[in-house]
Amino acid sequence: MEKPRVRAAGILIKDGKILLIRHQKGKNSYWLLPGGGVDYGETMEASLKREFLEECNIDVEIGRMAFVSQGIAPDKSRHIIHMTFEVEYTGGELRVGDEGILKEVSFLPVEELDKVTLYPNMKRELKEYFSGKKELRYLGNRWE
Repeated sequence: MEKPRVRAAGILIKDGKILLIRHQKGKNSYWLLPGGGVDYGETMEASLKREFLEECNIDVEIGRMAFVSQGIAPDKSRHIIHMTFEVEYTGGELRVGDEGILKEVSFLPVEELDKVTLYPNMKRELKEYFSGKKELRYLGNRWE
């Protein structure tokens, strides 16, 4: 029996911009909040700190949870539970990690979110988040 994959991700804001990382798989280019899979026996906090270091070369402190969502493929071939937290920069020099599919790490203005492909698609909620609506929310299935 297959089990869902748990992914921890972080919202890092600087000067009104949000940190995103661009992935490239074949011809598909898309953006994600930095983060990744939680390993067995690893806390979400430890996972998120590890992923920020691997993907962005920076250290972060984990804050409160912001969003929970899922990505369930229509054919049930994939099931990802996304746990999204606020994070705060604590050190390091921002640069993209060495993993082959990682192509760019950048702070994007919130107004430009509609111009990019973002997975899971939580553009509306991130804009609301920036405008001060910061209660914990379950966003449902965001598979695209």
